[in-house]
Amino acid sequence: MGPGDRLLDVGCGRGTLVRLARSAGFEAYGLERHYPGAPFSPHVFYHDLTECRFPGNHFHVVVLWHVLEHLPSPVATLQEIHRLLSPGGWLSVAVPNFGGAQARASGNQWFHLDLPRHFWQFELPALENLLEGIGFQIVRRATLSLEYDWYGTLQSWMNRMANDENRLYGLLKGKSAASPGEQAREFALAGLLAAPALASALWDAARGQGGTLTLLARKSLRRLPIPEPEDSAGEVALLDWL
Repeated sequence: MGPGDRLLDVGCGRGTLVRLARSAGFEAYGLERHYPGAPFSPHVFYHDLTECRFPGNHFHVVVLWHVLEHLPSPVATLQEIHRLLSPGGWLSVAVPNFGGAQARASGNQWFHLDLPRHFWQFELPALENLLEGIGFQIVRRATLSLEYDWYGTLQSWMNRMANDENRLYGLLKGKSAASPGEQAREFALAGLLAAPALASALWDAARGQGGTLTLLARKSLRRLPIPEPEDSAGEVALLDWL
């Protein structure tokens, strides 16, 4: 991977990674579902991946961070990514770790369960089997994302201890109608638990039980015929619905 390579960020949000990659010399593009107030960028397409019909073997890098769990057809999306990646191309995928210590300890109070927005949850063996079955080789795996795991641990603890129901998250996002007193209690509890939650997230990751699965996978170096995209009807679901 390096300057001049074509990069696609699927689920790019406001396009931060796209901008950073382009400033580093990549020919970078992003995909995102349109939302009110979405910023205009000539390098971001507001379409689903399968609607874009990119040519096969076109991209050198595809990033799929915290997107797969939101998709009704994750198998079809990964098949399409495999089709459009060049031989030797790289896929970086991250999802919540349904088999991690955070998820197991929290049960239905787990912050990243996030129903109904998350259609799927993945454990490491299932995600590896899914990728390998499509034709990827797993190169690296990790279970730490400070951006997600520290807060995921904190909010999950608050859900369990105080039946918080993700109220702190709503408060931080400006979507809470809590009174000033309730807000003060939320922040006080969060302040009390923040340092232990960070220590717990780091300890979980050190044991390979962190709250996020991040896999780096590679497409075979051998160039194969690239079929046209097909409808996903009849695909086999590899995980059970929650």
